[in-house]
Amino acid sequence: MAEEAESVNNNVKRNSARDVQQTFAESLGYGSEIIWDLLSAEQADILKVKIKNLIPDPEVPAGLEGKELEKAQKKVLKQKAANVELRKGFFDAIWVQRKYTNRQSLTSIFYVMVATDETDHMAAIKSTKWSCHPVVRVRRCISISEDSGNSADCCMIFVDDNGRVYQNWSAYVENNQLPKGIMVAPRRGVYNLINNVVQLETWLTPAATTKRRVLNAVDTTSTATGLAAASVPLLGLLSVPIAGPVLAAAGFTAVVCGAYGLGRSASQLTDRSIHEQSISITDPTARGHWLGIGGGTVALGAAGATSLLTAAANAGKEVGAITQLTVNTMNISSIMISGTGLAHGIVDLVLKYIDGDDISAMDALQLSASLVLFTHSVYNFKLASTIINETTNNRIGAYRETLSNRQRRMFDKLSKETIRTRGASKGKLDIIRNVNEMPSRKEFNDLYKINKELNRKGIRPTFDSDGKGLILNNEVKTTGAELRANLQHNKGTDVLGKVTQSIPESHKVNGQISMPASALRGDAWLKQPIPTLTNQVENSNSKYGEGIDVLRLSSLVCNGVMITLDSYGPSIFEHIVNAESFETALLSLGDILSAEVMKYVLSMTEQFMRDNWQDIYNVLNFYLATETVLYRIGVHILDNYAEYSIAELKQYFSEILSAVRDYFLALNPNGGTQEHKKCDVCPGYYRICDL
Repeated sequence: MAEEAESVNNNVKRNSARDVQQTFAESLGYGSEIIWDLLSAEQADILKVKIKNLIPDPEVPAGLEGKELEKAQKKVLKQKAANVELRKGFFDAIWVQRKYTNRQSLTSIFYVMVATDETDHMAAIKSTKWSCHPVVRVRRCISISEDSGNSADCCMIFVDDNGRVYQNWSAYVENNQLPKGIMVAPRRGVYNLINNVVQLETWLTPAATTKRRVLNAVDTTSTATGLAAASVPLLGLLSVPIAGPVLAAAGFTAVVCGAYGLGRSASQLTDRSIHEQSISITDPTARGHWLGIGGGTVALGAAGATSLLTAAANAGKEVGAITQLTVNTMNISSIMISGTGLAHGIVDLVLKYIDGDDISAMDALQLSASLVLFTHSVYNFKLASTIINETTNNRIGAYRETLSNRQRRMFDKLSKETIRTRGASKGKLDIIRNVNEMPSRKEFNDLYKINKELNRKGIRPTFDSDGKGLILNNEVKTTGAELRANLQHNKGTDVLGKVTQSIPESHKVNGQISMPASALRGDAWLKQPIPTLTNQVENSNSKYGEGIDVLRLSSLVCNGVMITLDSYGPSIFEHIVNAESFETALLSLGDILSAEVMKYVLSMTEQFMRDNWQDIYNVLNFYLATETVLYRIGVHILDNYAEYSIAELKQYFSEILSAVRDYFLALNPNGGTQEHKKCDVCPGYYRICDL
């Protein structure tokens, strides 16, 4: 049997592409007529049988034993399963075209031969090295002046064995997915015999065109560049020192590669949509493209949002909680989506390798794009509050470095007093506004010369919040030049005489100073972020994130009542993304809610994270932080149950949790009587009916 099969294969190989097409034409064609296969709406099974003959199941080779037999059987079973899906897609793509033929199926099959080793069109027809590909032709347009509907020059639908649909012959020729080479096909996909000789035409397949070769080269280059760019943050995550210019170049490359990958994924999805292939997220190929689009879009959006956030902080603009939450969500989503795309790409490539399938340049490009976006997203990840804090620190620190020693001492005094009285966040923004607006550093010299007089009279200047001057004891607005002119040269009105208030108290939150004392040291807050808590706990074996063990062992004082956080279960602490953000949410709610209600909110947060987190993550595919849940539960109570006592509130435990769950889930972005229409492409007409 093996020798006979080999003999048959040898005989087939000796036939040229023309010889094979001649045989097909004699079997499937009839002179110059277009031959159609007519099936009614009830005869779908007949078409399915024909498709199964076109895509037959493989058989286990004879003569195998032991492990070789077992391996071959597994391979055959896998191919049979793949064939089931392939046939279904082929059938569905053909059967839906009945909308053009009053629910009847009018089809005809032909074959395209591809001479894989030829570049000359005449030689391709005579080539004996070819691959054979079935295509089904479906009637679409007709010339209504002809009773038979045999309209050779009208558009016809073409469906290939991948289930791709092409609206006319030109669309098939220009967009098919045949292998690289020269295709030899019957003219316009119809077997016509003139003097009993089949009429053929040849075309360069899209895979062999210069455009495709250039695109593949760009894909390959982008893949290699992306992998190189991804290696930089990987080294950084392994604590390998990286030069600033190298990291900046890698970041720029990551953005470019991510944008290119996004564009290529979008073009691939558009192509699938045009050719009526599935673009559902359940389809493995489409899913890869969707993840490429999602990862690229969110990553670029997160990069842009982070840049805008940084620019706003540099300009001294206050960034609201909603904006910060948006940026946080985008940054976290970027990690989650690109990570999902990376995992999908790896699994897809592994399965293709195991099955012996070809790995395309597009497969490698998608994996590279996901990898570079994921590694850079992880390496650069910071919450909005941290970005704002670091940006303001850097902006103030950079400005401070430009000052002389004398100017720096006065700048530090003004800065510390501004932060002491207004709090760290608002105070730093006020400082930056003044840094941006201040016409001359000479003002610090003026203030330095009258500093003793200010101290003697108990007057503390701070930066004005509008960025255009100073405020004395939070009461009188002036400038350094005006003060010096008045005190040293007796010019103008008595500015100090207008000050009636004493030195203002420190800014407080919930009755406590809003920042640690170390934040008032110039060398501390100008060069590094404010620590989350002053008492740091070293615990290298912590199962929680950085700073969260410190938070867990701390207590919240709410309206004079101490709430011990360690009394709550681990589900609260497991998903805290940033200890500082969680602390901020606690303090914000603690300023408004009673101690009993605050305990109730923490209990609900614990149960919500324990019972709902995984389900919501599975739906939304982004990381839901405990601090976000805590804040949302508190806001929901304030909006709907503000006047309720704790006893009344406890009756609505389930309703509150259900409402908060619904809130997060809502964020988730899943022939007839018709008149003939003139075709825009061909001289024919068509009509569409409901199926």
